[in-house]
Amino acid sequence: MQAGRRYNRFYLYSFRGLLMIRVLVVDDEKPARDELCWLLEKNRDIKVVAEAENGMKALEYLKDEEVDLILLDIQMPGLTGLETARQILSHPPYPQIIFVTAYDQFAIEAFDVNALDYLLKPIEEERLTRGLNRARNRLMKQDELVGLGQRIMNLVSSEKQAGPGDLRKLTVYSDGRFIPIDFDNIVMLTAEEKHSLIYTTKGSYSYRKSLSQLEELVTDDALFKCHRSYTVNLNYIEAVEPWFNNAYLIKLKYVDDRIPVSRSHTAALKEILHMD
Repeated sequence: MQAGRRYNRFYLYSFRGLLMIRVLVVDDEKPARDELCWLLEKNRDIKVVAEAENGMKALEYLKDEEVDLILLDIQMPGLTGLETARQILSHPPYPQIIFVTAYDQFAIEAFDVNALDYLLKPIEEERLTRGLNRARNRLMKQDELVGLGQRIMNLVSSEKQAGPGDLRKLTVYSDGRFIPIDFDNIVMLTAEEKHSLIYTTKGSYSYRKSLSQLEELVTDDALFKCHRSYTVNLNYIEAVEPWFNNAYLIKLKYVDDRIPVSRSHTAALKEILHMD
């Protein structure tokens, strides 16, 4: 994930004192996109930042850019709007979504993926306004939550130069909450595509930075990089099991899977653990 997409702040930005809502319009029919953009731009606080003609292009855009609201057609070639929404919503925090379609049989399924609203074509301006008002209200509440979360992160985030006695915590966003994690409770860090996962004694959390970036934030003598994709907490090792080609697997508390030790890190692990 490129640095341009930020998840530790709210997406709204200010223009001459007015909070602007950044919108992505996704529809495979250009006339439908044009009409929707025309209706949206009647609102002074709405800015259409991009259009996409299918779900794949929308997901590509969202890899590097941030939006507050997506107006998403349901019936599209390739990925449907519902399939696209499920991918977008798989890693919170995520944009608000309003579905737009010519058919009403998808309404129940749309709300199953936490849609903000469901608009039928042709779009009625009054109905669109109600949907936008819902988005405004939810985004303002989210802004207050993130503001609180930022204050928490300022209090508990550990810096490299932190001295003895300073808090050693990292804050993650999960299920609409900011959760501080004690370094001592971190069992393992692992890569997940362009992101990373933090395994703790209380569960696992997705983190919107690469493993290498995460490892720079979480500095602890007990953490050992056993593989290019895994860093484990030595204090939570239950067993080290021989594997093929003189390699090893680590069994950790609170983690079901065995963790591989690369051959280049085997000697260091054996020395640290005083393995015969």
